[in-house]
Amino acid sequence: MAGLDGLFYPRSIAVIGASRQPGSVGHSLLANLLMNRYQGIIFPVNPRASSVLGIKCYPRVLEISDDVDLAVIIVPSRFVASVLEESGRMGIKAAIVISAGFKEIGGKGVELEDRVLEVSRKYDIALVGPNCLGIINTDPVSQMNATFATDMPKAGNIGFVSQSGALCVAVLNYAQEANIGFSKFISMGNKAGVGENELLAYLRSDPKTDVILMYLEDLVDGREFMRIARETTGSAKRPKPIIALKAGRTLPGARAASSHTGSLAGSDRVYDAIFEQSGVLRVETLEELFDYVKGFSRQPLPEGPNVGIVTNSGGPGILATDACIRHGLNIPPLSEITVSKLRRVLPKTASLHNPVDLVAEAQAEQYETALRSVLKDRKIHSAIVILTSTAFTEVDKISAAVVKVTREFDKPVVCSFLGVFDVSRGIDILESDGIPNYRFPESAARVLSEM
Repeated sequence: MAGLDGLFYPRSIAVIGASRQPGSVGHSLLANLLMNRYQGIIFPVNPRASSVLGIKCYPRVLEISDDVDLAVIIVPSRFVASVLEESGRMGIKAAIVISAGFKEIGGKGVELEDRVLEVSRKYDIALVGPNCLGIINTDPVSQMNATFATDMPKAGNIGFVSQSGALCVAVLNYAQEANIGFSKFISMGNKAGVGENELLAYLRSDPKTDVILMYLEDLVDGREFMRIARETTGSAKRPKPIIALKAGRTLPGARAASSHTGSLAGSDRVYDAIFEQSGVLRVETLEELFDYVKGFSRQPLPEGPNVGIVTNSGGPGILATDACIRHGLNIPPLSEITVSKLRRVLPKTASLHNPVDLVAEAQAEQYETALRSVLKDRKIHSAIVILTSTAFTEVDKISAAVVKVTREFDKPVVCSFLGVFDVSRGIDILESDGIPNYRFPESAARVLSEM
């Protein structure tokens, strides 16, 4: 199979099945390439249109006289193999098949997909799909949104690979709200050609990707996945966390996966073992997936299990302590030097031990001093900052103080600002500067444990 750069960094794209009809997949995908400033050349292909969205249209891909790196195919399933054949004859080495109606429907669909795979192998075409949303590359060198999703994510350091196109759309919407950015965003669909192993190997070497997220319904080659995953998570030079949401835990869920993308059910215990032996973090829910990614993608990894907690409320501090211990972390006593520093600057009503309870009246100055002292303590590897808002709490200033101190250290800091409306502006300040906030302290503790 050809290298995958043609999928992510094509210098030219033929959109085969480009459409004039607003709301159609062929229209939306071409519009996404144009509106998001794709840096290459676009060739719409449609035998019934002279132009689409103001760009000259070609009746067949074979009539394009220039070189084409990537074919995006959006035609009925019965025509895909012949279109791919023409693309191969053109010398095109990468293709994304958006069209559905293949293995996922069984019967004739399986035969059509086998034929598509046969053609892709004949011409050594790196094939993504069929039955997929497409691919996004936020690297400014490419700036490619070859999907029919409504949103272009902001650039970031997360590579996302999914078997579900609809889930990709939901993830893009959530990421926009949560200020999360992606490097590469790939919908695999039925995985007739390129699958999770090839994509994982590509993201392992991608300088733009620091964290890899995966939504999987099955693994085609578990042993190969383990090998690549181990090399990714255990790299001596640049380890990259892999966080996986594997669907189909239950028998009904496995059946649903089979009807969705034609996935083969397998023992869930086997998947647990594969992930555990490969250093892959398996999550149970989408909420966990994004909880983890906020920590892994935005903060340095802690060098040990010792956590310092700074709070203005005793109850949440206790909950955070219990959660840390439950997840295998430590809440060690602070050093005498640290306690002496805190005693000089904090009110007598404050608790100077770990957790450090600043009491309800605490403002930005107290948070800044306490967090800096805790992070300076050699025993402490990471910190959780908790805030409960009162009538006199200046949340914006406290958030700015947390940001200021966090920048001074190479230790991870996560927050739990409790509430919704009263703390929303403060949370915006934290997360816009890369400090994750979690709705509840238990979530912050769980994320630090996994980190």
